[in-house]
Amino acid sequence: MTRQILTALALLTSAIMLLPLIGLLLGFIDPPENPLAPATPFLELIVQSDLWALLGRTILLGISVSVLSVFLGTYLAYLLVRTQYFGHHVLALVGLMSLAMPSYILAATLRDILSAYFTGFFPVLLTLVVITIPYVQLLVSASLMRLSSSEEEAARTLGASAPQVFFKIILPHARPSIALAFLITILYTISEFGAVSVLNYPVLTWRLYQAVDHQQLSQAILLGTSLLAVGIPLFIFSRLLHGEVPLITQLANPKQTSRVTLSPLSLIFAYSAHAIMIGIGVILPVIVLGTWVFEGLMQHITFASLHIAIWDSLRIALFAASFIVLLSFAPAWLATQRTKGIGRFVEQTTYLSSALPGILLAFGLMLIALYLARFSNSTNLYTHLLHSGILLILGYTLCFLSQAYTGVKTAILKLDRRQYDTAKTLGASSLRYFFKIALPSLKPGIATAFILVFLAVLKELPVTLLLGGAMGLRPLSYRVFDRYQEAFLHDAGFAGLVLLLLSFLMMAIVLRWRSHV
Repeated sequence: MTRQILTALALLTSAIMLLPLIGLLLGFIDPPENPLAPATPFLELIVQSDLWALLGRTILLGISVSVLSVFLGTYLAYLLVRTQYFGHHVLALVGLMSLAMPSYILAATLRDILSAYFTGFFPVLLTLVVITIPYVQLLVSASLMRLSSSEEEAARTLGASAPQVFFKIILPHARPSIALAFLITILYTISEFGAVSVLNYPVLTWRLYQAVDHQQLSQAILLGTSLLAVGIPLFIFSRLLHGEVPLITQLANPKQTSRVTLSPLSLIFAYSAHAIMIGIGVILPVIVLGTWVFEGLMQHITFASLHIAIWDSLRIALFAASFIVLLSFAPAWLATQRTKGIGRFVEQTTYLSSALPGILLAFGLMLIALYLARFSNSTNLYTHLLHSGILLILGYTLCFLSQAYTGVKTAILKLDRRQYDTAKTLGASSLRYFFKIALPSLKPGIATAFILVFLAVLKELPVTLLLGGAMGLRPLSYRVFDRYQEAFLHDAGFAGLVLLLLSFLMMAIVLRWRSHV
């Protein structure tokens, strides 16, 4: 009976993950009526929205960010795993702290440092490369750590040079992870909202938000379906490639890789790479935010209270993270029990929404709510769904369920099946086995998944803007973005520093627990 319930819950979760796609499909087939403007012909909409230019800029940005991030991230991963120099481990970990940096804060601080006119393609490129390099570094370093040094030492014995060893031995083994990192970086870039909005670079996500904000529903549906047309093929490729990336080494007697001592010139490049990552990704944003606060104090400007913003951030993140982690159990359990058929379907739908922009997911939920209100002939249903927070929590769930799912599934896979068989032999019920044996073993994975989702919700901007504003919620992410847009830099700096403090704390805990998951 328990299995049937978990299977039903997993399928229900998959249905929830498909809601935005259903909403966009309904909107494309039968666009909602706009009482403020007459219907616009489809071809005219394409011209009005400047669709082809938006698509071109979005794809160009995605490819450019991915190429640079993969190159630099792979280099940093190689430094971390295969080289030895003073402080390399600490520098690599501090560099990973930029994972906790919201892109809109980094973009705003870089613009303040360089120039108010620091906008457009290259500023966005710099911002997103710094933000995405740690993702590449984590993926590629995990791949490099799985390699045995036996083949490399054999190649060196046969007279191979260091470049030959890298290109002939190391690179072929790491290629699937590098390719996966490339696709994930593209997906992240086309989903980006914060940096492109702050730096005024017109891409699909920014234009979609503007269309929704101005209630241009037909144009928003066109832009949303265009984002789907770009994102879903990339998602399919990444999932196919993910299946080719080995989870564990296949060598019978893997030998730990030896570390290389860098030459003086190589040391200069290594320390320069770390300085750029830590300086731009961590130190400079903190300094600029602190400067904004200091200037406000020197000018005796009144700061807006942050009590409500902090309270909104913590309670939303706490509730959403708890709900999402709890919801991830059923699909994670089913995927470990059934690797094909229904289990594979549940896993793919769980990951699908993570490949789509948050602004798109939020808009898809709004369309679903509009159609439910139409079909039920209830004019208040849409307002109730929006103001009650149901759409907001669903939006966070769609964005971050895959993060919780990955952590919980990994923890479930580590459970010893023999303990379950022993418990059943001794007459223990499934619930007793779960609470007495399984749950203690799952706690590190669950805790890490919870913290990752908590951090993600804390930083999330587009879903909060679209689905949280109607509730009167003004969390820290909203406060930073809103105050910056209104040029109240002292308030933006204060809220940004508090948000970064919470984010860095969560990230430090995650990095501390990495070895236990």
